[in-house]
Amino acid sequence: MNCIKTLHQICDELSEDIDSPLCKEVKEHLENCSKCCAQVDSIRKVVYLYRDMPKENVPDDIDDRLWKVLNLQKPCE
Repeated sequence: MNCIKTLHQICDELSEDIDSPLCKEVKEHLENCSKCCAQVDSIRKVVYLYRDMPKENVPDDIDDRLWKVLNLQKPCE
């Protein structure tokens, strides 16, 4: 897991500067909490794999639910 890249992505999603107190707090927490670190890593892997999956292999209802559950904006088709 690339923790720095992941931290940047989390802070970007939170609309925070990487040096903000919130991002520093998230970084410290991830350094000390293996459970949260594993969760972030799992989510990152799901997003990575899903983005590389051919669209025609995923039914529309599942596609819509996954984007909603991940709280991500669905890319324009």
